[in-house]
Amino acid sequence: MNIIRLCSAAFFVIIVLCHADAFAYKERKDYFSKPQIGGWFGPVTPLGETGKWVETNLGGGIFARYTLPYRFLKIGVDTSYQKYKSKGVNELQFVPVYGNLVFQIPVDFPVRFQFKAGVGAGYLYLKPDDLDQWDPIFMGGFEVSFPAGRIVNIGLRIDYIYIYEGYIKGSKYGGHILNTGIQLYFNI
Repeated sequence: MNIIRLCSAAFFVIIVLCHADAFAYKERKDYFSKPQIGGWFGPVTPLGETGKWVETNLGGGIFARYTLPYRFLKIGVDTSYQKYKSKGVNELQFVPVYGNLVFQIPVDFPVRFQFKAGVGAGYLYLKPDDLDQWDPIFMGGFEVSFPAGRIVNIGLRIDYIYIYEGYIKGSKYGGHILNTGIQLYFNI
């Protein structure tokens, strides 16, 4: 009778350990569902009318994301610093701050594809006019990322930012900016 109890207990322990290992494997595989913080660096390119006044430069930013109950959706907050010079005397400094919703395509590949959309505000400082103001902004973007371990991810991003100036009397054009870059972020 003790042998049956001992075998039953050993069988129970083996089942529990195998079951725990299965959950650990799923947890390792689901690293994208954890909260994330990170940064990016790359070219920031003014488009359209904005591109006629200022030139492409390098910029960078930081972001944080949290997974919603539906594991393929995240909410995030992004900010960056961008400074544009021109051949003339004009200069633009731009600091966008926006919230976004990130949708990860639910395909089980090691590489993750994500779409983003968001709204916020952007601080603009214009030289030589010495003018600064906050304008509403809208953004859309795309990311490709892959793991470099369980904690670190590396990715490429493309973000389009539209600076809405329609509320300013006499404004004909909004600002158009395209950010591209390499990003590094951590699953926490």
